[in-house]
Amino acid sequence: MSKQLVKCSVDMSNTSEYLYAHVDLDGIQVGPGDQVLVHDPITEIPFGEVLSYQRTATVSKAGWLSRFWVYLTARLEITLLYEVSFSTTRFSQAKKYPRVRAVVHTQPLIVTKGIEV
Repeated sequence: MSKQLVKCSVDMSNTSEYLYAHVDLDGIQVGPGDQVLVHDPITEIPFGEVLSYQRTATVSKAGWLSRFWVYLTARLEITLLYEVSFSTTRFSQAKKYPRVRAVVHTQPLIVTKGIEV
C-alpha cells in the first residue's frame, strides 16, 4: 500500500432537506480497496447548518491483490440487498404477507358460585 498526503475539501449539511458529508480529493482518484483518512475532521454540525472547509487527507492505495479481492466480494455482497423491503407486503405472488391468522372466538368462563364442600 502506498500512502499519499493530499489536500481535500469537505462539504457537510445537516438540514431538513439534506444530511450528507462529501470529501473531494484534489488530484487523486480512489478505487476499490483504497482507504482515505481525513485529518482533524469536524464530525458534528448543528441542525440547519451547511459547512465547507479544507483539510488534508492520507490516501492509502490498495495493491492489485486486495483491489481484486474487494472487487470480487463487492459483487457477491450486493445480493444481500435483493430482499430488502420497507413495506409490509412482498412483491412475490407465492405467499401473501402479512399472513392473516384465523380468529377463534371463545366464550368467556364466568363463575358465579363458589366451590361447595
